[in-house]
Amino acid sequence: MAIVSAPGWFYYEENNKRLGEVSYLIEEKGQVLALNHTYVDPSMRGQNIAQQLVDAVCDLARSKDAKVKPDCRYAAVLFRRFDEKYADVAMEDGPNANSCSI
Repeated sequence: MAIVSAPGWFYYEENNKRLGEVSYLIEEKGQVLALNHTYVDPSMRGQNIAQQLVDAVCDLARSKDAKVKPDCRYAAVLFRRFDEKYADVAMEDGPNANSCSI
């Protein structure tokens, strides 16, 4: 699986069809990546694609010595479930973390 990077996005595409995506906003002069949306096509669910996309945002944050604000319910749950994995980049849940649909 190849994850593609674009400004504000990481996504997984197959045969020119986007099957998974995560978007983020850059805040606080680049010191915070607000992860605000994740989506995986139903045909691809259960393959950890969403987690891999969130991990790509976290790796980007690490490379910039930045933090990630999980402003999406999926990301917020993932950060709580695997708190040790994300402890170095995680901020408190954003204000929309409970309203984002998974």
